[in-house]
Amino acid sequence: MPAPLLEAASAKKEGLVPSTDSDLREDNWQVLQQPDRPAGGMDSRFQLLLSALDSGWRIEEPVYLRPRWDEHGPWVYHFILRRSLLEAPRMISVPASPLVERFVRNEGLQISR
Repeated sequence: MPAPLLEAASAKKEGLVPSTDSDLREDNWQVLQQPDRPAGGMDSRFQLLLSALDSGWRIEEPVYLRPRWDEHGPWVYHFILRRSLLEAPRMISVPASPLVERFVRNEGLQISR
C-alpha cells in the first residue's frame, strides 16, 4: 500500500479521521458531549440540550413528560432533537425542574404526558 494511503488508513483506524458522512455527523453529535456553556449548578443534561440548540439542533414537538420510574417518582422531559432531515434524530432526557419547566413554557413547546 502506498505511504499516503497507509497513513490515511491508520488515521481512520485510530479514529482520527471520520470514514464516512455518517461518521462526520456522529462526530458533530459527540462535540456536544463537552458543551461550551459553564455549568453554574445547572443539570448537565439540560446544559447538553442548550448546547445542542446553540449548535443548530432543533426540538421536535411534542416534548414528552414522563415519570422516571413509576407514577409516584420524579418526572423527566424527553426532548427529540433533529439537525437536518438527513440525520438521525437524537433524544435528550432532562429531569423536570423549575428551570426546565420555565424553558419549556418560554419556548411555547407542546407537551405530551
